[in-house]
Amino acid sequence: MLLTDNPIPDADGDRFGFRAHAEVLCSAITTTEGLPLTIGVFGPWGMGKSSFMKVCQDLLNKSDVPTVWFNPWKYDRKDEIWHALIQSVLTEIAQELERRRQSGDLALRERMAGALETVRRLSRAAAWLLARRAAGPLTAGAVTADDVNAAQAALTEPGTETYQHVNHFEQDFKDVVGTYTGGGRLVLFVDDLDRCTPDAAITVLDSLKLFLGEASCVFVLAMDYHVVAEAAARRFNNEKPDEARGRQYLEKLINFPYHLPGVSFEAIVRHLQGKITDTGLSGSRELWELTEVAFEANPRRVRRFVNGLNLTAMTLRLNPDDPPSHRLLLHAGTLLALRMKHPGFFTALQSDPDVWRRYDDAEFAKTELSGQDMALAAENPGVRRLLAAVAHRRGGFEFPDPPTPTEIRLLTQVLTVTGGTMNGGVAPSAVFTSEGTVGERPGHDA
Repeated sequence: MLLTDNPIPDADGDRFGFRAHAEVLCSAITTTEGLPLTIGVFGPWGMGKSSFMKVCQDLLNKSDVPTVWFNPWKYDRKDEIWHALIQSVLTEIAQELERRRQSGDLALRERMAGALETVRRLSRAAAWLLARRAAGPLTAGAVTADDVNAAQAALTEPGTETYQHVNHFEQDFKDVVGTYTGGGRLVLFVDDLDRCTPDAAITVLDSLKLFLGEASCVFVLAMDYHVVAEAAARRFNNEKPDEARGRQYLEKLINFPYHLPGVSFEAIVRHLQGKITDTGLSGSRELWELTEVAFEANPRRVRRFVNGLNLTAMTLRLNPDDPPSHRLLLHAGTLLALRMKHPGFFTALQSDPDVWRRYDDAEFAKTELSGQDMALAAENPGVRRLLAAVAHRRGGFEFPDPPTPTEIRLLTQVLTVTGGTMNGGVAPSAVFTSEGTVGERPGHDA
């Protein structure tokens, strides 16, 4: 079983206690006056920002509050990204207005037809702006092929009506949103800003302010605050980023900072305990202690760890006549955590398997490391804490003593393949034979 990183789709899929917090935030969204309003949902990578916003979107939709979801990281170029943002919103509005036009009475049809024409003008204006700044492909949306041709032609006609619509974009967009929402509000969710290039992330923020900033909208932006603040700082001085100005930029743009509520590690265990395919490991206090120390309460990192552990356990069980012991599986978990958190130390173990035992002895004797061991610890901050957490002489747990060089050799060979990280590490020097045993590759110096 492999677990995905996909966010939960709706409030019913909440496993981490987000719903209660989302209900509070959604209540504030639906009652706030004096729009527009920009909310920053801040949290580090992997902590569930997308899932939290999906819960919010579902709750708002169930309350008949219209929403639009936009993923800016799908677009690389700055010109494409602001255009994609605008066209995504306009397309969503156009589809709903067209539905109302077809199903309503004459007066409603006429009103919707007028609003639709305004949407088309806005779409052409956005396409015109893009054509002036870049000749690349336009994002599909309310704009048609004819609109693209007209936008390209407008390059030579700067005094046309399209140009005038650019100047009135904010007001026209405000009017369209008012018609679309019936005097209510539109909530635009912008996800994964911190996955964008710095220029793209800042372009999205600028677009909200320049084009959509007068409408009755609530913008909910998911981001790692420090990543986007650094991107803003580089905007002012790429050679020497101005961190203070970067923070001021975000503070001026974002009206309300909302820090993602933390996920309890107990909730992660309840959700993932049954996902570990090896039943002997799923209930192991030692395994979950290792997991918490290594990855804290980061759902995405823990899921990736569980994926790697499941594949490793399955690989170790290829030989049914010699199933892996609980000791070996726990060591596999520790080595997997080391590979994910401290790949430099994992690589060092492959060439010097005794380093783990030396660290363990130093921890027990409360002595300092020396020589290469000290340098290795300095290059891998946090590795001593992780190994201390799984020390076999630690009270309250039953961790095994450090693995032998033979065990380390076997496990590092397996984990180089199944370890669930993007870096390749050292290529395995041994393989599983068809009988399920470990065989040395030719030329390997055991």
